[in-house]
Amino acid sequence: MPFTLTVFNYRALRNVSWGPQGVCALVGPNGAGKSTLLDVLLLLRHTFEFGLVQALNQHGGMDNLLSFQAEPDDRILFRILWRSRDSGRITAWLFDFSAGSLSAHGLYSEQAGGRESVWLERVEGSKFFQIEEEQLPADDRSVLRVGSDMFKLSEGLLAIRSLVQTYRCYADYHLSHLRESGSPITAEKTLDQHGRNVFSLLRNWRDTRADRVRYDFVMQNLRAIFPDTFADLDFETAGTTVTGRVVTPQPDKTYPITFAPNGLLTALLHLCAVASVSQGGMVAIDELENSLHPFAIKHLIESFRKWSLQTESTVLLSTHSPVVLDQFRECPEQVFVMERGQETNPVPLPKVRDPEYLAHFSLGDLYAHLDFGAPVDPKHS
Repeated sequence: MPFTLTVFNYRALRNVSWGPQGVCALVGPNGAGKSTLLDVLLLLRHTFEFGLVQALNQHGGMDNLLSFQAEPDDRILFRILWRSRDSGRITAWLFDFSAGSLSAHGLYSEQAGGRESVWLERVEGSKFFQIEEEQLPADDRSVLRVGSDMFKLSEGLLAIRSLVQTYRCYADYHLSHLRESGSPITAEKTLDQHGRNVFSLLRNWRDTRADRVRYDFVMQNLRAIFPDTFADLDFETAGTTVTGRVVTPQPDKTYPITFAPNGLLTALLHLCAVASVSQGGMVAIDELENSLHPFAIKHLIESFRKWSLQTESTVLLSTHSPVVLDQFRECPEQVFVMERGQETNPVPLPKVRDPEYLAHFSLGDLYAHLDFGAPVDPKHS
């Protein structure tokens, strides 16, 4: 999806302008704001669903919102901008605020020639949503939610709404819960934030014609990643829960998911996370590499690329792993670097280091030797 995310002065993010597409890696030192950046898209989703104040409360509260590098009277701004490939028309959802004060919150459109129009807006101090010449009493809903409820949406607004509604970020799978309790039986078709519904989800995909491709994607890639230990997955139901039983390549050899290796469970969840993404949607995985062998990492990223190409979706991988970065040697422009001192963050790697220089080295080795994405050395600051 051709979108750009802009963030000013929010927590660790001083100045962000980012438009990732395809499978991308996000790197940088601890504290650079990688996880915060991935969380911003989730914050926007929750703002759409519940309003800004409740969304901020779900993401750490209203305190300490302003970046430490900002001035006390600076404002915080978020914007998602979408550009039509065909007409060049720009659509944007924007809001800026300080702690406790919303300055402007609106849906805007711009023709290719630069003529701007406002579809729906709420300005500071107003008790109304402004829709052209009409005013409606304001409530806690975002203007994107109000516009979605009221209007036949344009291509741009549909794209922005779809992006924020379907975005998921996976950072903390509950493996112990899956081993001990399995998954609750549900009709869900998307992996939840902690992966606790995975067995119910897989069974739903398997038994639904339209979603069978998702199930096959997961199973085929697990067989390729673990050829000696995984052949299939059986499902067992007990009361209101469903769990899995691993079928091995050896005849008549199975074992309960309780005894599955962490790497197998982690790969299973990563594959389900990516297979959950909708057409043109976006998913993020924070620190993909945990519990996984380099062979598994390599194959997972290859599978993500195939899925991303088929679905025109975006897969964001926040990482510190040299092994992950080495999978981007042929496409270093898909690696985004967050470093102090850059005018904006994150920056495509070829704008941080010369592409000809990068072509002579392993990206993982360069990262491990602090050539890019490294913390600032106090001796040289």
